[in-house]
Amino acid sequence: MLGHSRSNSMSDDEDQSVQMEGTHRGKEKAKRKRPPMKKRSAVWNHFTLLEDNPNKCMCNYCGKQYQCHSRLDGIVNMTRHIKTCESYKTFRAQQSGSQQNLTSEGGEENASNLVLGKRWSQDACRRAVTKMIIMGELPLSFVDNKGFRHFCSVAIPQFVMPSRRTIGRDVIELFLEEKTMLKSLICNNKQRVSLTTDLWTSVQNMSYMVITAHFIDSDWCLNMRIISFSAIEDHRGKSIDKKIVACLQDWGIERLFAITVDNATANDVAVGYVTMQLLSWRNDDALVLAGQYMHVHCCAHILNLIVVSGLGELHASVTAIRNAVKYVRSSSIRLWTFKQCAEQVNCPKEIVVLDYPTRWNSTYLMLMTALKFQAAFDRMAEVDKPYEAFFAEKKIMLEGVTSNLCYDITGLIESSLTALQESTDPWVSSMAYSMMEKFDKYWESTGKINKMLIIASILDPRAKMDFAKHIFEIIFGNDSLMVEQMTKAVKDLLNEFYDAYSAFSASSTPSMYGESGLSGSYGGTSSSQRFTTEANLVDVAGGEYDDAFQVSRPFLGYVRKVSVQNESRRVVSEVEMYLKDPVEDPSNLKLNVLLWWRVNGSRYPILEKIARDVLAVPVSTVASESAFSNGRRIIDEYRSSLTPAMVEALICTENWL
Repeated sequence: MLGHSRSNSMSDDEDQSVQMEGTHRGKEKAKRKRPPMKKRSAVWNHFTLLEDNPNKCMCNYCGKQYQCHSRLDGIVNMTRHIKTCESYKTFRAQQSGSQQNLTSEGGEENASNLVLGKRWSQDACRRAVTKMIIMGELPLSFVDNKGFRHFCSVAIPQFVMPSRRTIGRDVIELFLEEKTMLKSLICNNKQRVSLTTDLWTSVQNMSYMVITAHFIDSDWCLNMRIISFSAIEDHRGKSIDKKIVACLQDWGIERLFAITVDNATANDVAVGYVTMQLLSWRNDDALVLAGQYMHVHCCAHILNLIVVSGLGELHASVTAIRNAVKYVRSSSIRLWTFKQCAEQVNCPKEIVVLDYPTRWNSTYLMLMTALKFQAAFDRMAEVDKPYEAFFAEKKIMLEGVTSNLCYDITGLIESSLTALQESTDPWVSSMAYSMMEKFDKYWESTGKINKMLIIASILDPRAKMDFAKHIFEIIFGNDSLMVEQMTKAVKDLLNEFYDAYSAFSASSTPSMYGESGLSGSYGGTSSSQRFTTEANLVDVAGGEYDDAFQVSRPFLGYVRKVSVQNESRRVVSEVEMYLKDPVEDPSNLKLNVLLWWRVNGSRYPILEKIARDVLAVPVSTVASESAFSNGRRIIDEYRSSLTPAMVEALICTENWL
């Protein structure tokens, strides 16, 4: 029993050694089991232990096997073999060209692991450091940090760390490379894009303008790419226009669908200038419907104006609550006193938040949390005498989705405001009327709202025309005439888009319709190609006109007439086919609309093109404004010496990577 216990406590190598030597040590004390020692010799980078016999190994290159017992065999034979192994020499020859680092995959305990040769190069490491600087929003001087240099000297001894000036040049080089690839993607596909833009003033007291491109690619993936982040001399409409046009020319963008901007007057002027510039390019495909629906107002700014207008009716109350929160948070002693008061009246263990008056959602959060602490504020007035005096201070500083879902939210806001106008509470009713005035200025249903947003909701396969008509019925109530007029106006607009895109497709890809299967016949079931004779009427030697008399051939005139007639019939047919087809399950709120069009778009080839552009329209400028958050981190008080070119390279490349 003692011998049995001892053998179980020993490692396999020790047990085998005892059996071979023929010695019996039954009287010895059982030894503590030790973990197997790691293979320390570099030769193990080229050999793998066998699964069925851990005392034998196999060459990773030629498969030859050797005994490798740690005590009886050693590694002499293995070392001698690797020096003469022809397969290993071939492997090294194939890996020539750059330095190799040998690393094991799966760890040494995995008997089937193979030693892999990984390429190493100075350029690759430098590129990785450049991306780290950009994506981590680190200063260029980070490469001079002693701690970082020490880490690299230990982790990658052969890597020569570049200076910050070299890294700066690498940033510009990477920016230009990424820009070239993105530019080729947009230009090669002749991509129609929508833009958002906004302005920002940095700590350098310099004005920057960001332009973001939005488009749906051939795989029906929605793309959002910053294509310009440059300094601008002023905030006038003409200056904004010049920047947008110059950006379009720089990127080779010839087809524009929409520009989403906030509600500043300068932006209205800028969009008008851009429209005229693009029309002057004499490119029939540059704008859709002459840019009539190109100007999109930022819904986030409109919503902010509506809410701020409503809060204006409660100006005194909101200001009082804001001052109360300011007082509580103005010092640690006051905050501690307030917490004591909250405990005494059993208020929740939370913290009151202070709003940022130009952001209505923060005001909402402030009011919601302050409501929970109403008893605590009352208690504060009893125990802290300076509290009430604080309200005499006047510290007022009020300052001025996806497209297919936008009209749903707009309808919700309008119906909510209409209901609130009928409230018996005079404050609520007055506030609703003020908010409705601001709503009608930008989103009034019959004239002010950009009907392209309604088209976007129709192109949602769960909604189509029935949903648009449903909202019209909610808004206009019993006025059936107005409902019918709006329904007809929107449907007519969809047909106008269809006509425009049909003309674009006919001029650019005349064979597209034959490929789609929709224009292979003139109202029948037979393909026109089956009945085409060898004497093609259009391609005969005489061309369209007879060389002798220069008169038009009657049949060719008839061909053109029939083509126009059938084109109009096909237009109506495809639109009607989409609208009459059953809608997708409206309760499926997680339906991926872009994926639906990717799968079903071949049934409606022209509508598919419309959907690709309309569904890419941004309904707010949040995408562009978010770039300024990066800008504030990149251009802070410690890094205010960056040139505009370097700022653009850092922000754009981070967005692209």
